[in-house]
Amino acid sequence: MAFLYNKLTRRLLLSLIIAWGIVSFWVISQATFARVLITILGVFSFVFVWLEIAPIFLLIFSSFSISYALYGFLFQYNLPNWLIMISILIIFGYLFVYTEQKIGILGNKRLVYLVLFSLIVLEVFLTLNYFLISPISKSLIIATISYLFVGFCYTVLAKHTDNKLSAYIYLAIAIVTLIFCTSIWGV
Repeated sequence: MAFLYNKLTRRLLLSLIIAWGIVSFWVISQATFARVLITILGVFSFVFVWLEIAPIFLLIFSSFSISYALYGFLFQYNLPNWLIMISILIIFGYLFVYTEQKIGILGNKRLVYLVLFSLIVLEVFLTLNYFLISPISKSLIIATISYLFVGFCYTVLAKHTDNKLSAYIYLAIAIVTLIFCTSIWGV
């Protein structure tokens, strides 16, 4: 796990994850506007990775693009569920390691929250398979769950007093409600 703390390795892995999400979005999505928007956000993400700024934006964007890619591979290319599940655990585990390095969670709690974060994202991913909404909406919900978990880590575990956990919870509930209310059901 020590190789994840090397600055160059961390940048390369995160760049690879972002590039894979962008390319997968171009392969899977049919909407031109969404492709262009994801590409623009991806370029900003590459800049943020190499400057090592905006880790929460990087987590949210990577969560969205990777979730969309995995939903596309699950539904369009019919990859086995076990392969998607292992991919989620590995990729989101790495995203948590990157984010916790930037937030600064105390030593002995890292592994517990790494496993917890990966399992929560996996469970939400699998639960959303039962909802007949578009993969973009499902990916936005997973990105919101990632944002909520990072808010928990930032306010409770890292003990930053500038924000409150309730603000993260209210915003996450509002976003998920908005997504469910505006989604096209039956896709």
